[in-house]
Amino acid sequence: MFTHAGPAQMGANSYEEYVRSFMETVKPDVLSMDHYPLMRPGDDSRSEYLKNLESMRKHSSSAGIPFWNFFHSMPFGDRMDPTEAQIRWMIHASIAHGSKGVLYFCYWTPGKGNGGTGEFPKGGALLTAEGFKTRHYDEARRINDGLEHWGPVLMRLTGQGVVRYTTGNPSTPLARTGVRSLNRVGSDPESTLLIGTLKHADGRRAVVLVNHNTAYTAWPTVVFDSGGEVVEISREDGRQHPVMDDSPELPGIQLSLGAGDARLFLLPPQPERK
Repeated sequence: MFTHAGPAQMGANSYEEYVRSFMETVKPDVLSMDHYPLMRPGDDSRSEYLKNLESMRKHSSSAGIPFWNFFHSMPFGDRMDPTEAQIRWMIHASIAHGSKGVLYFCYWTPGKGNGGTGEFPKGGALLTAEGFKTRHYDEARRINDGLEHWGPVLMRLTGQGVVRYTTGNPSTPLARTGVRSLNRVGSDPESTLLIGTLKHADGRRAVVLVNHNTAYTAWPTVVFDSGGEVVEISREDGRQHPVMDDSPELPGIQLSLGAGDARLFLLPPQPERK
């Protein structure tokens, strides 16, 4: 499904109308999409990608079904070969919206490989046409290892929405995201982060923080809105751990997020409004 398709292509006046009609007509058990936002150097359509993810979240939640996502993991035609950080960002942005399925385009390179000319002569999927592992295989393995540890928690989360926030821009509201403030440290450059707000089946809230930059580390000072304990779900063992301050000599809690990386936190339930 693509947000850039026109009314004539979709047979509907808008993309939202098209997805709604699709859901009513097909009644799928799973809603899935493939939308590759980083296809060519200088062509960054991640804003449209985030709109598409929000549409998937909204319509799958309304129907009570999961949504999955395919991720661009190989070169083809004039499309570029993505970096590990770019693949991480696509996956983590999807997870922040509540996605339950991670699929790669492609796992095995279609075509004939060295046996002849095929549609994908660069052969850069997770496996080549001949079945040899590429660098993307190890990249996917590293990403999937962390997701596997997060999995028991992720499968119990329902996405509530995502806010794109740049430190130093107080005009972006953070109410009900689980985060009270995000600020840069000292003279660090401003950082842009995605704040995914999700609800756990046991009533707790979850926050997925994603570094929107696929080239540099983000190092924000974060204040959660909870007066109770906030825990982080480890990608190393899947357990709950107290939030670790990555810069204990500085005031507040600093979090280090590598390029396109993410961290997952659980907070107590939303305080009752008075």
